[in-house]
Amino acid sequence: MPANLPAEAKAAYQKYLEAKTLEEKIRALEEFISLTPKHKGTEKLLMHAKKTLMKLKLELSKKQEIAKKRRGAPYFSIPKEGDVQFTLLGLPGVGKTSLFNMLTENTKEVGKTTILPSIGIFKYEGVWIQVIDLPPILSENIDETPNGRALLSIVRNSDIVGLVIDLSQDVKWQIKVLFKVLKDARIVIDRPKPPIRFLKLSRGGIQIYGAQYTVFSIEELKEFLTSMGIQNCILEIHGPVDEEDILNALDRRTVFKKAIVIATKGDLPGSYGAYAELKTIVKGLRVIPVSAIKRIGRTEIGRGIIEELNLIRIWTKKDGKIAERAIVLTRGATVKDAAERIHSDFVRKFKFAIVERKYSKIRKMRVGLSFPLEDGDVLTIYTD
Repeated sequence: MPANLPAEAKAAYQKYLEAKTLEEKIRALEEFISLTPKHKGTEKLLMHAKKTLMKLKLELSKKQEIAKKRRGAPYFSIPKEGDVQFTLLGLPGVGKTSLFNMLTENTKEVGKTTILPSIGIFKYEGVWIQVIDLPPILSENIDETPNGRALLSIVRNSDIVGLVIDLSQDVKWQIKVLFKVLKDARIVIDRPKPPIRFLKLSRGGIQIYGAQYTVFSIEELKEFLTSMGIQNCILEIHGPVDEEDILNALDRRTVFKKAIVIATKGDLPGSYGAYAELKTIVKGLRVIPVSAIKRIGRTEIGRGIIEELNLIRIWTKKDGKIAERAIVLTRGATVKDAAERIHSDFVRKFKFAIVERKYSKIRKMRVGLSFPLEDGDVLTIYTD
């Protein structure tokens, strides 16, 4: 180890050497990496530390998965109703219940903590959004929250998660707790899915493509994979990635979720400063200020969900009447996708369709099945 390392970094490394548990080793090694200066003299040291950290995290992930199976923890399976499933995650007293009531027009009692989720429908401009208000997360250790792991399984299965942050409390601490429990559960919300394809094989050895996009050489990646007991696989890297991206690709439990941050109690004095601080902490995530009392933010949340999930709304028209509920599709969808959503016969017997587009130079267009749709289109399908 270089002698010119800061005393804090040396102390962190000593903590790593003396650590008894995987969790303690990971925390100490993360601290060591953050405290070590980045320059030519520490390049190899940091690379070795990062490879060790990746290995420890994967080992912990496997250990947690085995423990979960043995424990037989309760699993809350909430069937998806509506077009989108949206979960609310937050600490105690942050205003989740008031927010839930505002979105779903519900009258759930405020201030009464439960250990079970509440479910309602948020109707936003033709889209039905199923809102799941989860019980509060009590600490960074998810096992201190009743049914904590089961609650996170709901987040894993939902389409998008809303991190509910109280602007009248310490916003930095709230974000730290929520990010920690999500990260420990291998739920990634702060970075996109990496351009990596990882496939285990029964034979053929270790095949690696695209190592130039990482800080590691092919030999170092092979050494790391071998140390994890992986003897046969394909690892394809198609763009710049870091150590965390590689870890996420190798851990099959990792899921990537869209998320928005909902800043509650925006009507209280001093909330603007907390809101500004929150935006600097969660760079890359959409932050929506709300006030349930003044019913501010409902529209912004609905729009945020639609935009983050890259969805479009298509209204059908029959006998001159436009439907009240939209067909919700992923951006880039075609007339055929909409027709299949209505009924398979609409594709089989399809003759032509009329698309009405409000802001187009041509307001009415006669189109075929391959025609790409846009948000707000009104669609009439004619069949044989």
